[in-house]
Amino acid sequence: MGAWGTMRRFLALGMAAWLGAAAAGCGRDGDERDARRAAETLYAAVAEKQGQTACATLTPAAAHALEQEESEPCARAVTSVRLSGSRASRVRVYESSAAVGFEGGDIAFLDHTDEGWRVSAAGCKPMGQEPADCELED
Repeated sequence: MGAWGTMRRFLALGMAAWLGAAAAGCGRDGDERDARRAAETLYAAVAEKQGQTACATLTPAAAHALEQEESEPCARAVTSVRLSGSRASRVRVYESSAAVGFEGGDIAFLDHTDEGWRVSAAGCKPMGQEPADCELED
């Protein structure tokens, strides 16, 4: 499922309620931990300009979309993405999708793949009832 589908799912489940929820999610602890780790790795790698590491956290569709949008290889393009925050403050897992909220207000959306949790959208800002506005998305 792409980022838009993931975002619609979260909106349908009550994004406003999720934003006010405590840090504990409704998924399994291991999934929450792994989704948090993938999202935090992306944010740290972008901040440290470690493009290869950042791209390894993305879904193939997100990496491809970034390359197309920026007309550069993912490892170069991803280092210019504006992300706010470095520490995740909340995680929610729903089956094969997850949302990780950061202290800076960003939300990252993830999909569970054969390779584990991968970021499908990041730098997302809630827009009320509309789909989130994201800096990076598939």
